[in-house]
Amino acid sequence: MNFEDIGLRIRNRRKELKLTQEQLAEETDLTATYIGAIERSTSKCSIETLVKIANALNLNIDFLLFGTTIKNVDLRFSELLNELPQDKQQLFIDLCEAIAEKLKN
Repeated sequence: MNFEDIGLRIRNRRKELKLTQEQLAEETDLTATYIGAIERSTSKCSIETLVKIANALNLNIDFLLFGTTIKNVDLRFSELLNELPQDKQQLFIDLCEAIAEKLKN
């Protein structure tokens, strides 16, 4: 496992969600100091701790460990959909379905 990359993914996602280290620590029953050490990769952590962090950040553990997963693609589409006004969401879905259908052919 590359703890440097894992720490960067945690930090990036935490900041994307506008969470402080203290807030993430509260959600995971860890200390903010420990979260900081994990993000800086000055401390290695257990899989159990990574699962807690992944759950709190709404990330797939595969993404946290390796950087990519199909579920994170799903997550990104969900984020894009949720960022749109309610009246534009169906249009987004329809466009994605049309593009997917076109790419199948």
